[in-house]
Amino acid sequence: MRFSWKVTLATLCILVASFSAGSYLLVSLSFRSALEREIGVAQEEMQMLRISYEAVCAAKGVTLENIDTAGRRVARTLEEDPFFENRQFQVTTESGRPIYSALSAASDRELLESIDEQSTGYTIRQEKDGIFVHCAGTVSLTDGALYLETVRDITSLFTDRETHYRYYRYLLLAVVAVSGLVLYLLSTWLTRPIRSLRKTAAALAAGDYSARAQVGSGDEIHELADSFNRMADAIGRTVEELEDAKHRQEEFTASFVHELKTPLTSIIGYADMLRSRELSQDMRFKAASYIFSEGKRLEKLSLSLMSLLVAGHSAADGGPVAMGELCQSAARAAQPAMEKAGLTLTVRGEAGEIPGEAALLQTLLMNLLDNARKASSPGGEVLLEGAPTENGYRLAVTDHGRGIPASELDRITEPFYMVDKSRSRAEGGAGLGLALCKEIAAVHGGVLRFTSQEGVGTTVEVTLKGARHE
Repeated sequence: MRFSWKVTLATLCILVASFSAGSYLLVSLSFRSALEREIGVAQEEMQMLRISYEAVCAAKGVTLENIDTAGRRVARTLEEDPFFENRQFQVTTESGRPIYSALSAASDRELLESIDEQSTGYTIRQEKDGIFVHCAGTVSLTDGALYLETVRDITSLFTDRETHYRYYRYLLLAVVAVSGLVLYLLSTWLTRPIRSLRKTAAALAAGDYSARAQVGSGDEIHELADSFNRMADAIGRTVEELEDAKHRQEEFTASFVHELKTPLTSIIGYADMLRSRELSQDMRFKAASYIFSEGKRLEKLSLSLMSLLVAGHSAADGGPVAMGELCQSAARAAQPAMEKAGLTLTVRGEAGEIPGEAALLQTLLMNLLDNARKASSPGGEVLLEGAPTENGYRLAVTDHGRGIPASELDRITEPFYMVDKSRSRAEGGAGLGLALCKEIAAVHGGVLRFTSQEGVGTTVEVTLKGARHE
């Protein structure tokens, strides 16, 4: 069942129950008030008749002893007096013998037994021809008392009550019909934002991550829609990140296969040449040299991949690392390659310690220095700087080489990404050095920052805060 129908039916049930209870109570109170008013009028009439009858009896000298003869005189007086004309009452003795009667109904002995000379009483009786208020009181004589009974027809009062109930039922049906229609239209209008949210959720489930809920009601549903849209934005960003990660993974796999294919093709070709042909000593040496160099290239590629995986999925041991000494050690290891390339390596490493993995940090510096060497021309200078900071230790490697285009800066830390692919492969690179540096920096709480200008040079800077524990 739709929510709008639930709201309509629930509200309608409450409305019908409230209307029914209120209407029934109103009719009942109105009937009770009218009934009490009629009973009061009947008792007042009975009192007036009782007083008037007592006055007539006193005037005629009526006693219990002469009631038979005097009672007839009283009856004639009553018949001739306009006040008593059309008055429905009867007078009886204590034993029940009628003295005067203008009633069609019999005397109510039970009612008479319940009263005395100081009290009156009444009862409601239902007869074949209607419903009546039967009142009774005593008429005092000099030597005793008589009983006077009156009736008042209240059939119309009960008839009116039934009429009111019938009108109430008709009105209830009308209220249900009109209220049901109004409530359905109102609930449909109120639940329109929910339907909008449902359509948006269905669109998101179908893959349309640009769908957003358009709700401007300014109430709690509007707040829900805002939260829903923020959730959709988060989902959209996550999907984009996943798609981007998938794209990078595909590029990584394609680059990895390509990097493997190139040396393997050379190895297979030269190996087949050695296997299938008679070659001179120089050609055999040349073929073996190619096989050896391409094999070393594959070895270097596998080691780089292994280091990248280890750095990205493990934590450093957190031991103290003397960063000044580490800078000097990395410079000594890189010095031969720098001299061979005709470069000057300058080191300014200040004393300082951070918790970390010395081997990983050594790899970070060696890769940054090696990239600086490859980017520089003979006669140039490479500068390695290290200095303690308030939160850790800052490292910077600066060269004055080719520089990196601004459009490439966001991608140079991706695995297998190379700005100049042909030159990088010629120098034995596979595009994994900066990716490895990025992971090592992350392990030690740092981020690589590149400042570069084409034809001027590049500075790679990272502030290490300490090893990450897991």
